[in-house]
Amino acid sequence: MKRTSTARPSAGVKNDLREADVRYNTTDYDFTNKVTSSCWNKFDIRSVGTHEAGHVFGLKDIAGAHNNLTMYEGSNRCLTGARTPGKGDVLGLRSIY
Repeated sequence: MKRTSTARPSAGVKNDLREADVRYNTTDYDFTNKVTSSCWNKFDIRSVGTHEAGHVFGLKDIAGAHNNLTMYEGSNRCLTGARTPGKGDVLGLRSIY
């Protein structure tokens, strides 16, 4: 697993997030903030961070989605398309909060 996230809402309070942790496995996986044309086998840290933030706030992976979508179920190396939440992500967050 390249990254994990956990979130703990407050008991009895709907949609009131109190604590969240995201950890990156930098031992087994390489991350970069500067994806270049020579990028190989590295994950864009900003795209992964945006994806994990989606989980922290309650969004789930989207099976069969395009790999440029923030909540795409897989992780692609050397791609930056998921750095910014898309319309579907925003609509999903609005439905939760």
